[in-house]
Amino acid sequence: MPTTSRPARVHTPTDHGGERESLLTKVLVRQETTLLVVMVLVVIFAVSRSDLFFTQSNLLEILRSSVIYFVVGCGAALLIIGGGLDFSAGAVFTLSGLVSCQLMVAGVPWPLAVLLGLALCCAVGALNWAVITYLHVPPIIATLGVYYMLTGIDNLVTDGRDVLPLPDGFLRLGQTRVAGLPSIVVIAVVIGAVFWFLLERTRFGVNVRALGGNRQAAVGNGLRVFRLDLGLYVIAAATAAIAGLLYSARVGAGQVTAGGTSTTLIAITAVLIGGVSLLGGLGNIQGIAVGAVLLSMIDNALVLTEIPPQYNSIVIGAILICAVGLDHLRRSRIYRKR
Repeated sequence: MPTTSRPARVHTPTDHGGERESLLTKVLVRQETTLLVVMVLVVIFAVSRSDLFFTQSNLLEILRSSVIYFVVGCGAALLIIGGGLDFSAGAVFTLSGLVSCQLMVAGVPWPLAVLLGLALCCAVGALNWAVITYLHVPPIIATLGVYYMLTGIDNLVTDGRDVLPLPDGFLRLGQTRVAGLPSIVVIAVVIGAVFWFLLERTRFGVNVRALGGNRQAAVGNGLRVFRLDLGLYVIAAATAAIAGLLYSARVGAGQVTAGGTSTTLIAITAVLIGGVSLLGGLGNIQGIAVGAVLLSMIDNALVLTEIPPQYNSIVIGAILICAVGLDHLRRSRIYRKR
């Protein structure tokens, strides 16, 4: 009885070419690759136009400037990964600095003033959650409404004037150095490490990703969605408040002109170009750090090369569009494999 032999698989050069092409595609669509390429281009451009870019003082200034966006971005990223969104961060940023600084000027010990300012801003985060959850207002509308309300309150609190002088103990948070680094950079590294641990090494982080990846499935699996959402909005407000306090300590005053829409939008931009998906479920803290440094680097390079600030907005807008486009490509590849 004749037997049919199974033909041996032939590995053609096309197969290897396909594998190489697939590997190359994976590398190219990674968010880190895009950021690395943009960083290299910015460095080449800045160094070719100014000898000051690679000086120690300028590199430390880049790190110092990126701290605010990174700290705000840590809480915003956790919220976006969990499927939420908060556009009130800029006003919370301002509110924390103004309230805490006014308490300090009034004679309240600065550690207590800082805690009271943080507590107030955490209450704002809970307000965002309540409006979204119980009034069923979309997150972007609810948090924008709270943003405008807080902006009015910020002006009422100070009559538009800076709040100073501030105690030396508080100022040391933003104006001293630790091991050669600005103190606010060290504080930001500690905050980043805490958020990395929360997201990558705890059940809380797993639940946040599950909530953002598929809310209905998360509810079906018994996650306490209401409590998790509340925690995320409070955390987002708390990091915006901490950033506002660090800024006040750095400049030596509570400023009503600090924060605002620019802080909100740049922090969210750092989060998105750092690899956090606007649709939830995906992202990491180290990407946000790179995104914040990149935005600070672009701003610094344009200042050193005496290019008008309008170009900063053009460059950041282009990078943001590319980042969101790559996020769509990345998500489509992930879910196609599933």
